[in-house]
Amino acid sequence: GIRDKNQALNYLRMGSRIDAVAQRLETAIRTKDMSKAMGKVTKGMGAALKSMDVEKISKVMDDFEKQFEDMDVRAGYMETAMT
Repeated sequence: GIRDKNQALNYLRMGSRIDAVAQRLETAIRTKDMSKAMGKVTKGMGAALKSMDVEKISKVMDDFEKQFEDMDVRAGYMETAMT
């Protein structure tokens, strides 16, 4: 009846609200992780540049690129999990 349809609509609305909150949380977590990772890489970069050691600078750049790749992979997993 009408009550059942209203209940079903309420569940649908609640489901989409939960999805929206989950996505916001996931973005916040990713942003926080990224900020932490960037902080570490920036410190490493400063030390590497001071030393002017090409190998150290290269290593820090590798770490930096890996952080981005890891974030992309995690974002992909989350998007797949949510659909």
